[in-house]
Amino acid sequence: MSFHSKKIVALILAAGESKRMGKPKQVLPYGNSTLLIQSKEHLTPNIVEQTFIVLGAYADEIIRKCNLKPHEYFVFDSWMDGMGSSLSYACSNIFKENDYDGLLVTVGDLPWVDKSDYSEMIKLFNSTSDIIATKTSKSIGVPAIFGSDYFEELKELSGKKGAKPLILEHSHKVKFYFNEKALKDIDTPKDFKLL
Repeated sequence: MSFHSKKIVALILAAGESKRMGKPKQVLPYGNSTLLIQSKEHLTPNIVEQTFIVLGAYADEIIRKCNLKPHEYFVFDSWMDGMGSSLSYACSNIFKENDYDGLLVTVGDLPWVDKSDYSEMIKLFNSTSDIIATKTSKSIGVPAIFGSDYFEELKELSGKKGAKPLILEHSHKVKFYFNEKALKDIDTPKDFKLL
């Protein structure tokens, strides 16, 4: 099926309300589809086993405009609690019945992070079972891959902070993938105009 030797599932975090954009950025037109679908298409079956999306604000509109199927998403009604809570909720659902070696966590507004980036991260992950995190000149964070040893901790996350505290806490186990493209997310109308 694929080049990866470990069973990796992907999760796209897309539950926020896009406050600075003023409308759901997940459904903004990009390429031949939307910003969210473009992100999903970078995670093809030869990259990961399956891709899930966690939705919250504007869930019905996003499902409709992105033509999402029920097995592709989770709707987190308490999305206002923050990214950590959304991530925890999705992980609790993903790990319920499936046996995965790793979870790739990303967000739905990184159009410049593509298949080749995810492939390189997975190659790194295949040589370890720990954490692969993205490093830019300004920060560390997602996209990131977490080995199964960290699944329970992911399920216990809460509040506004996403996976970053977990990455920092286990920094001695983290391998970094340097990717300046991960700096460019789409938060404002000006960002989208530039895109």
